[in-house]
Amino acid sequence: MGKGKVLAMYDVRGIQEYIFRTAKVKDAIGASAIVEDIIQEALENAVNKLGISQDADLKWCTETGVMEYRTSEKKVQVLYIGGGNAYIICESRELCLQMNQLMAKYTMEQTYSLQLAAAWVYVNGNYQKDYQELLDKMARVKENMVVSKPLGALPVMRIEVKTGYPAVRWGDPYGNEGKNTAKTGDFDITENNVQALGTESLLKKKKGNKAREGIGKQIKILDSYVTKKGVDSTIAVVHIDGNNMGLRIREQINGLEDYETAVNRMRSISFAINSSYKNTFEKMKSYFNREAGKRKEYAEKETENFVLKILTAGDDITYVCNGKIALATVEYFCREISRHTMTGKTDAESIRKYGFSVCAGIALIGSHFPFHVGYDVAEECCSQAKKCAKQAKYKDGDRIGNWVDFQICKNIQARDLKEMRRREYVTSHGENLLRRPYLISTETDGIIREQCKEGGGQLLDDFKKAILYFQDDLEEGNQLPRSFAKKLRDLYPQGAMRVNQFQVFLESRGWAMPDGSDELYLKDEEGRMTAKWFDALEMMDDYIDLDQMEEGGET
Repeated sequence: MGKGKVLAMYDVRGIQEYIFRTAKVKDAIGASAIVEDIIQEALENAVNKLGISQDADLKWCTETGVMEYRTSEKKVQVLYIGGGNAYIICESRELCLQMNQLMAKYTMEQTYSLQLAAAWVYVNGNYQKDYQELLDKMARVKENMVVSKPLGALPVMRIEVKTGYPAVRWGDPYGNEGKNTAKTGDFDITENNVQALGTESLLKKKKGNKAREGIGKQIKILDSYVTKKGVDSTIAVVHIDGNNMGLRIREQINGLEDYETAVNRMRSISFAINSSYKNTFEKMKSYFNREAGKRKEYAEKETENFVLKILTAGDDITYVCNGKIALATVEYFCREISRHTMTGKTDAESIRKYGFSVCAGIALIGSHFPFHVGYDVAEECCSQAKKCAKQAKYKDGDRIGNWVDFQICKNIQARDLKEMRRREYVTSHGENLLRRPYLISTETDGIIREQCKEGGGQLLDDFKKAILYFQDDLEEGNQLPRSFAKKLRDLYPQGAMRVNQFQVFLESRGWAMPDGSDELYLKDEEGRMTAKWFDALEMMDDYIDLDQMEEGGET
């Protein structure tokens, strides 16, 4: 027999890989839509199957705020959902185990390949102890959990090439399924326009078609986000992730023993995170979809699409946008999210202690570049930005600033970002071409900005000025003409000897660099050289300035 109520925690494993295990953005959109509310849907399905929907309380918030938590005698009660996890209280161990089975089955049926991790502990009345015990148990569950995969194809079965899973149906590039849906009549296995589809892909396509109803059903979605096909087909995959979320959440609930006090605090925090990031993204998306089209750069753009959501899950954001505005969208997002806090308070001390900050990665790719590779690069760029941001010399106490890293992907070798940068961005003589990542300083980051300057970090403000300088083709005074800026960009990878020869020519013409100097390299304490302007030169064809957009820019 059980010992009373239990506190349970649920976590769907492998979501990121599931969403981005596809070369097509349409399928990624469908996968994101599938997992967006999968835990909530699994809970609702379980209580309905058990016939206890009238004796279950599964709502913890509304669109405008949280609902106050009170201890009840409901058989199932959701405490809160956040950070990709769900926490509930069940009246007994037996009921919890039934819920676990039904939820795991539902997750598998709706996703095909995702697994649900579940852990539970008895409620002993002290939230802090119960919560920590539950986290420890979930860690052990994940460590010992067998990562099972769907049954692979047998020798007599046809497989889906993309996933390797058994094919269950024919489909075509237009998202049709079954027979008699192609213009040529019944599908023939020899026709190029027909694909063998597995269950996972069918689920993603079905959900993706529904999710894309509001953005049109273009056959090639990414083509609608380029500036102009045949002229500039660059798009960007952007990945944004919040900084130090777990640490600051623990600070706010540390020492809380009473369930009602602790749960209400966690509900408030979870709602603040979800709503702040979601609303900030929607505000950014609306701004650029509205304002970007007014600029002369997009006068010949064939559609009005600029920003496309792929995933918004708490502080985890991924989207696709036109390549030229990628850096500006990240800067806008950072400025806005830095005005929000976990507590909802916006005074200076609350923002410093509990304000949001993010790191971002940008992968600039062609519209027909494999989408999943673009995501992998963006995620790795974000990781590189975080490594830099967490260095003690750049922090304000425990607060981390907003940092961004980016990569122009010329081929799929960019997927191994570290190796590719070592091979292609370090010259044969040892000069490093890259200075990234960059700090996006906001109104609340004065101390971090100064820390960055003193620690040798790079400021986005200075980077932007350099890009704008190289973009300007005035060819007057000591302004470096754009054609010679491109020449300098092409010479940097050839090494310092070639660059220094070119520098002599620049000096003879009186042309200076963005800071007014003729300095083309920086040296660290060990004498290693870094190209001072390569980052800006590489980005000058793929950048529109946010400040100019806000001032009206050129239309």
